[in-house]
Amino acid sequence: MYETQKEKMIQAAEYLHKLDIDLWIIYTSEASDISLPLITGVKTVGPGAFLFTKTGEKFAVCSSIDAQDIEESELYHEVFTYSSNLAEVLADLVGKINPNKIAVNKSKEEHLADGLTEGRFRWLKKTLADVFQGSYVPADQFLKKLRSIKTESEIANIQKAIDITHEIYEEIFTKMKAGMTEKQIGKLFVEALEERTLVNGIDRALSMPIVMKENIAHRAPSDVIIDKGDLVIFDFSVDYNGYVSDIARTVYFLKDEEDQAPEEVNRTFHTIHEAISKAFDKIKPGIQGYEVDEVARTHLVDNGYPEIEHATGHQIGRDVHDGGALLGPRWARYGNSPYEVIESGNVFTIEPTVFLRDKGIHFIVEENVVVGETGAKYLTKRQDELILIRS
Repeated sequence: MYETQKEKMIQAAEYLHKLDIDLWIIYTSEASDISLPLITGVKTVGPGAFLFTKTGEKFAVCSSIDAQDIEESELYHEVFTYSSNLAEVLADLVGKINPNKIAVNKSKEEHLADGLTEGRFRWLKKTLADVFQGSYVPADQFLKKLRSIKTESEIANIQKAIDITHEIYEEIFTKMKAGMTEKQIGKLFVEALEERTLVNGIDRALSMPIVMKENIAHRAPSDVIIDKGDLVIFDFSVDYNGYVSDIARTVYFLKDEEDQAPEEVNRTFHTIHEAISKAFDKIKPGIQGYEVDEVARTHLVDNGYPEIEHATGHQIGRDVHDGGALLGPRWARYGNSPYEVIESGNVFTIEPTVFLRDKGIHFIVEENVVVGETGAKYLTKRQDELILIRS
């Protein structure tokens, strides 16, 4: 247990040392900080704090009723408890550490590194006012890397989530048929999750994936009936041990007289397949995210298709949108994320989409890849042919 957290704590100490940040404090109550599952492996009900030093020391300060799980995790060099006053115990500990620089989970752009509210930050500064006269710095400068650069155990968990996702897809492709509604097919995915005692990686619930015949958007399945001759998008995620997959497939329901999809449908699929290949070949450490997006986006436009309406890819890990570098265009809505540098250990989706709404042709083909020292490797079983459903 806690193998991932042990790895992440080692990473954290390395980043703190490199950045010359003496102490990182995660202050939380009711599991308010989103970084807790990734870093600490444990939560607090009452107000508490987790402290990490650049020399690798790890401390927890918690109420006496929260102490058992934290102590039994054996992740911390020492666990300090309080009955009525967190401030006094925390201030005493920080005074003994005597830092010059403290990192806190504040960020202007990265919501996954912005777990400390302004009110709690004011409380923290007031609590430490007598023992700390140094500077507070945002932890996002290394917390984004902690989320983005996956360890071996994290990649293994993601791979398992992906393998299960493929298994469920293959099972359900044999069960779906024309005449079913989006919801009816969506329920097949729920049943498959339930059989495996797993949940959807998007909302961590026993819920349906995205199933879309029309009205393309991030939405739940509807009561619309799927007919022969329809293209249907499936976007599905599985949570395995706290890590997720994110795989989309578009299938064509053959008409009675058809042995293959219409030429324009086939051409669209193969153009997307080529765009994925170009993005995959471009990915390597040191490249900025927008450079990968650019090659996929340009390929589609050069072949007469509309520009992709969103980023070509995003990171996955603890969440299906795991922050950090984005394989996206240099649009204002994406902030600095397309300019961030790709690093070994990043896990991305690649999903250059095509929506020809006037022709009823819409495709999402989404693969998952991990970045190594020299380039990327597919974690998904790549879709090389259009999936055909004969009813």
